[in-house]
Amino acid sequence: MHNLVMRFLTSIEGKYFTLTVDDIRADESGVPTVTQAEVNALMDLVITNNIFASATGSLTGKKDAKIVSTNASIVAIV
Repeated sequence: MHNLVMRFLTSIEGKYFTLTVDDIRADESGVPTVTQAEVNALMDLVITNNIFASATGSLTGKKDAKIVSTNASIVAIV
């Protein structure tokens, strides 16, 4: 599974707001197909429309974004 983790700058200096989108789009082989342009556009949309309230202040800019991949395996519990 792949998650998109986006961090935003906030109006309180040194504080960040993190937004995670789970199970992002991937091709048939499981490779994420989300582009940098799409991530930038999404982050701009979130900031421009002031979509989220944050305890660390209003969102003022983009800090960074990354795709986090996780592999899980089922372990038998006896």
